[in-house]
Amino acid sequence: MDENKNRNEQQNVGAQANAQGGQGGQGGRRRRHRHRNHGNGGGNNPQAQGAQNVQNGQSGQNQPKQGNPQAQNAQKQAQNQGQGKQKHKNKQGQPQNQNVQNGQKQNQNTPQKQNQNQSQNKNKGNDKKEENRKDTYVYTLDGNLYINLTNKCSNGCDFCVRNERSSYYGNYLWIRHGDPTVEKVIAQANGFGDLTRFKEVVFCGFGEPTYKVAEMVALCDYFHGKGLKTRLNTNGQGNLINKRDIVPDLKDKIDFVNISLNASCVEKYQPICRSQFGEAGFAGIVEFAKICKKNDVACRFSIVDCIGEEEVEACKRLAESIRVPLYVRKYITDC
Repeated sequence: MDENKNRNEQQNVGAQANAQGGQGGQGGRRRRHRHRNHGNGGGNNPQAQGAQNVQNGQSGQNQPKQGNPQAQNAQKQAQNQGQGKQKHKNKQGQPQNQNVQNGQKQNQNTPQKQNQNQSQNKNKGNDKKEENRKDTYVYTLDGNLYINLTNKCSNGCDFCVRNERSSYYGNYLWIRHGDPTVEKVIAQANGFGDLTRFKEVVFCGFGEPTYKVAEMVALCDYFHGKGLKTRLNTNGQGNLINKRDIVPDLKDKIDFVNISLNASCVEKYQPICRSQFGEAGFAGIVEFAKICKKNDVACRFSIVDCIGEEEVEACKRLAESIRVPLYVRKYITDC
């Protein structure tokens, strides 16, 4: 009887210890959740032992043997709660990220963006206007009649006015519909009324006129018939462009030839004028001036004053050496 009583008491004590161990496992898990960096408890403390089993993931294996499902159910419930919280965070975080992204997209649609769109629309409108605008072959300036025969040029000068503007004193000189015929030029010229009121006719524009030698010579005959003088503004590379000597064509047709020199030597000319003929471009200019002088075609060199005083003086010496006058003109800054 005493042995059975003692055994029963020992069993009850063991059952109570197991129950306390399960509760200790729950408490231990709560503490681990709150203080993840804390270590496991030691000794024979059933609560610490329960916490250790839960943390190591072994409580699910030991509890069925001990006949205590309470700790196992508590563990599953805690795991489900943890997963639910994580899903809840993800669901809340995702719309927030989307809102941030949408906010960034919305911020891009700022007044600056709107102004940009308006500017683009305005430019499109201007492009349409320019496309619809008639090509300008003839324009007036300083009492002269100017002829714009082509936009082709063998140079790419840094200081050329067409690099910065689409117009020249209000005249839109970019040709969109092909170089004009002699008849088209005459028709526009006659649109200005009495041509005898002009001092002279100047072949210039947004290109090198010697690309159109035949048209230029024919127009000289027409304007001479009206009693007008003719002048050619050229880069001096007409012989290189046409691959022949064009000076005989100009004789008695062009009354005066203005040759843009722009530098005193090839080493200084090519970097700023960038002739498509390379170093031969500058030599061709000097040779062209010599041939004009030889054939009694009145001519002069011209330079812009922005090249500096020292270079201006060097150009003067070059011009004097071949007995061709030099004209120093101001750089055009306001068109």
